[in-house]
Amino acid sequence: MVETTSIDITQMRNSTVQYLFTRRSEIDMDPPYQRQGSVWSQQKQQLLIDSLLNEFDVPKIYLHQFSNPEMRDGTLKRWALVDGKQRLEAIFGFLENSFPLGDDFVFIATGDIGAAGKTYFELTESHPFLVSTLNATSLDVITMRTDDIELIEEMFSRLNEAVPLNAAEKRNAIGGPLPKIVRELVEEPFFKNKLPFTNRRYRHFDLAAKFLYWTDNRLEGAKMEGGGAIRDTKKVRLDTFFRDFNKIKIMSKRCKDMRQGVESNLRTLEKTFVDQDPLLNSVGMISIYFLLAERRAADKRSFPSRSQLLKFENARRVRRVKSDDELTPGEYEMLEFGRLSQSPNDGSALTYRLTLIDIWLTADKEGGDPMKAIATGLANINT
Repeated sequence: MVETTSIDITQMRNSTVQYLFTRRSEIDMDPPYQRQGSVWSQQKQQLLIDSLLNEFDVPKIYLHQFSNPEMRDGTLKRWALVDGKQRLEAIFGFLENSFPLGDDFVFIATGDIGAAGKTYFELTESHPFLVSTLNATSLDVITMRTDDIELIEEMFSRLNEAVPLNAAEKRNAIGGPLPKIVRELVEEPFFKNKLPFTNRRYRHFDLAAKFLYWTDNRLEGAKMEGGGAIRDTKKVRLDTFFRDFNKIKIMSKRCKDMRQGVESNLRTLEKTFVDQDPLLNSVGMISIYFLLAERRAADKRSFPSRSQLLKFENARRVRRVKSDDELTPGEYEMLEFGRLSQSPNDGSALTYRLTLIDIWLTADKEGGDPMKAIATGLANINT
């Protein structure tokens, strides 16, 4: 008999604002497939509260109701939020006095403007009717009961098809082992301490996904010794990579090896760079540094020091000339290195840039002329 799964979708019977606020600790607001929260501006949060108080319709909220309550992060959870995170965060934030009503708020039923600019706590004194109205407002909450988490992940993806999720957010919702590994990798000190930008819109997630993809290619036979070509990381390739792992469940050793390979390179990078390092401002250069660590480790060569990498960055500042004929050996290649930074996911561009920085750093360390070295070493590479 073929095993089947089902999903029971119903309307939550008690779904008032006050009820959900009282039970908020029992809602897992950050299940693995969720996109990041706290992306709404205060103005947009105020508009939602305005809509609720003036009885305008707002979109549905979807919760995954567990068959049995689960302990997550030390708290008993009965539901996981599938869709409506920004809306619930805005509602809970207002009731917690995090922001006031908009300065242009009008209670349409009476034309009263006296509540404008006031917080929830202030309204309890000046406008108790508005407070009771908000607390008693029923939200349109849909609960989904199933033990199949993949059905919930599929529902999340479908609900967000019309929402501008970026590629990293969509991959996080695919399911399977890779999104979990990505979430764990971005907790490594390199991501937490060294990068000078946050994980907003899953920028760290996107980097970690690329690192896994390149590492898996090397482990599965795309060896990097001798300057092998780098696979491109365009969206379709990364998405296929994640979906393939979601379909094939017996991947434990491959996943473990892949993760260990990435972690090894992250430790190398962590030792090299300083906290909030300006050398890591460019996502494209972070990819090059990771690939350089990968190549050097495969060839059993040491990774350059930060001072060497800084010297390379300074050497990239090519003087302005009227024509290419005025360029000295290596300057054209440096200009090409910069031009190809506009194609951070293209395999041939990555291969060219990785080869250039490796040749330059090697020649500089050995006391040679690194500019002449890249002019000679890259003469036959077509990008």
